[in-house]
Amino acid sequence: MKKVLVALVIGLSLSGSAFAQENPYSSQLDQISKNSQDIKTLQSNQASLYLKIEDLLVKYGELKGRIDDLARKIESIQTNSGVSPEIKEQLNKLQAEVNALKQQTSPQASQSSQESIAKSAAVSPEESDFKKAKALFDAKEYNQAIKAFTAFQATYKNSKLNDQALYYIADSYYNLKIYDKAIINFDQIVNTYPKSQLVKKAMLKEGLSFINLGDKIDGRFLLEKVIKLYPNSPEAKQAKVYLDKTK
Repeated sequence: MKKVLVALVIGLSLSGSAFAQENPYSSQLDQISKNSQDIKTLQSNQASLYLKIEDLLVKYGELKGRIDDLARKIESIQTNSGVSPEIKEQLNKLQAEVNALKQQTSPQASQSSQESIAKSAAVSPEESDFKKAKALFDAKEYNQAIKAFTAFQATYKNSKLNDQALYYIADSYYNLKIYDKAIINFDQIVNTYPKSQLVKKAMLKEGLSFINLGDKIDGRFLLEKVIKLYPNSPEAKQAKVYLDKTK
């Protein structure tokens, strides 16, 4: 009887260990934990921004009061008959500048600034990291862009932006003329994200990468595939041009 109990305990222990090791939800739980941390960071940023808004509103009130006081003094001097024409002209210019300042500190301008700050606060860490990586790509810092987008994919494994991240990685390699790695990444877009709007672009660039490596057979095959699958697209028109060049 003792042997049976020992065997049962060992079996339960092993099965529990196996379950812990093969927990199919571990990646999802990790992502949930990461998302919770991102939300806390975003909330903290929003609180800080709203405090800044309150401070700006106080300063806005003080500035508006000073501008109104200055405008009254200018108006009082202008009505004085003893003021020379030259001084009146300078006062008119100063009045115009004061009026411009009033427009800049109007409630509408203040509301526009608040809306702009609120929009900045609404940007998630995920979107912020993507924009930073995209800025490197736009600046033609392709090696840095590859690192940034690769890090983005590792951090946000379930992001809806991952097809774009992968495309920019592939296109960075293409612009660096590292065509073999460009082919691998363009092909991954086609196979991993078949419903992405970037598939036709990836297929076109993959074909051009093959051609740039001297493989006209595979390159022309992909260009013809673009024309067949997306006949009315800009990529199909480009494919036709390249096919004519590689006859």
